[in-house]
Amino acid sequence: MNITQLQYLLDVGELGSFTGAAKKNLMTVPAISISISQLEIELGVSLFSRSRKGVIPTLEGKKVIQHAVSILKSVEKMKDDISILKDTVYGDITIATIPGMVPKIIDTTLEFQKNFPHVNVQMAEAPSSDVIIGVKKGQADIGFLSAAASNQDPALTWTSVMKDEARLVINKHSRLRFYESINGEEIKNETFVLYNDPLIKSIAGNLFLKEGSNRVALTTNNAEAIYQMVIKSNAITIATEYIVDSLPFHIKSEIITIPLNKINSIPNFLWRITRKDEELSPVIETFTHQLLTQLLPKDSQ
Repeated sequence: MNITQLQYLLDVGELGSFTGAAKKNLMTVPAISISISQLEIELGVSLFSRSRKGVIPTLEGKKVIQHAVSILKSVEKMKDDISILKDTVYGDITIATIPGMVPKIIDTTLEFQKNFPHVNVQMAEAPSSDVIIGVKKGQADIGFLSAAASNQDPALTWTSVMKDEARLVINKHSRLRFYESINGEEIKNETFVLYNDPLIKSIAGNLFLKEGSNRVALTTNNAEAIYQMVIKSNAITIATEYIVDSLPFHIKSEIITIPLNKINSIPNFLWRITRKDEELSPVIETFTHQLLTQLLPKDSQ
């Protein structure tokens, strides 16, 4: 017994004719008749009564047709389920990122999972140096970080997302708020708190005066702690423009920034990094596209 035999059986029963079933299935009448006969031999019963009025199911035939209807519906449901599964996207996306990207990645994940509910997104927040290590070692599929164009690791593919200039971040009540630019003398004897990142440390090194009058009170990977010290202790920090723009309102409303373009002449960028010569899966490419759409200004998309 097979699915084709059951379909022929159902067609003969519905149409009351071997000829009609043959036409429907683009088969010959003898082929349909042989199929039904084989089924009758297998079951040991007569399935149809043949008369001048046509082909009529026997009592046994009606019962077999009832089961055939149920079986064929189950088969069709199985095919539909398999078709859905074939079109369903599964996978994992692991992202290593600097803190400023976290809110955007979360927003993108929430939107992404509406269309791809079976894709799992994992995110690790880390300084730029650890983002690079994570991607190189295969612990993350993609990474996002701020860096100068001259500091690229050749083992990775670097894709520029946007220019990301450095800024001095101060308490909104700081005496420095009256300056439009900083050349170094203005911050003499000021206390700094820095994010533990090579880019930030490099910018600070270029900014601090040679006699070492600036004190670094705290170096940490905890961004919340840094900005609380800026707000409550009048400390100063350094952050890239994108990081500042990504801060929550309760922090942004208490700080102001001063450009450091004149001191930090080397432009910095927000980068997406991936392993060189390794093709990303379509699901990762789709997620990245949605994320970058959120990041970029509307007029640049």
